[in-house]
Amino acid sequence: MKNIIEMSTQSEDTWKYLYYTWPDFFNKEEVEQICEFIENNYIGNEDPRNAAHNQQGSYKQISSVKLIDYETVEPLISRLVKQAFQTANLDFGYITFGPHCNEYLLYNTYQSKDKDYYDWHFDNSKSPTYDLKLTLLVNLSTEPYEGGEFQTYIHSEENHPGFENPGSAIMFKGGIFHRVKPIISGTRKSLVMFINGPKFR
Repeated sequence: MKNIIEMSTQSEDTWKYLYYTWPDFFNKEEVEQICEFIENNYIGNEDPRNAAHNQQGSYKQISSVKLIDYETVEPLISRLVKQAFQTANLDFGYITFGPHCNEYLLYNTYQSKDKDYYDWHFDNSKSPTYDLKLTLLVNLSTEPYEGGEFQTYIHSEENHPGFENPGSAIMFKGGIFHRVKPIISGTRKSLVMFINGPKFR
């Protein structure tokens, strides 16, 4: 199930979607199964140098960022990923690569004891041969938490309360500023997939 949240126009006849959501896409049992599978099959941890940075340091304070091969976890999430790529192609109008079996997804665990957060940033590619088109984000939290709100900034700060439900997903343009506010209590978990395609021209 999908819900168009917001769109903007560049001209009278050209619409560009800013983000899509899939509320409650996975049920509680599926969320727990995905988390348990990743915890038992991840291949390593993200290099901290790959997180968004400025001259003062990283925008990212997350207790754990595990890497999982898409091929490994594909049987559990392909239903969503197929819809996401179809949306990327038909509704955003992007040409995309993949999903490739050997690409990495990020499994983020935000802990309240460290007040984990990810400050304002946008996602992009440093590759000379492709650009990051969209970010697909899935809430995989298996316990209640406070704080950790996901926000975007387009014309102003905007919350996405439907995404706070475990099993919900949102996909947004990589160039949109976004953040995760500090966790106050509990543990927040999410899965991130970057959708790439040919260089913007």
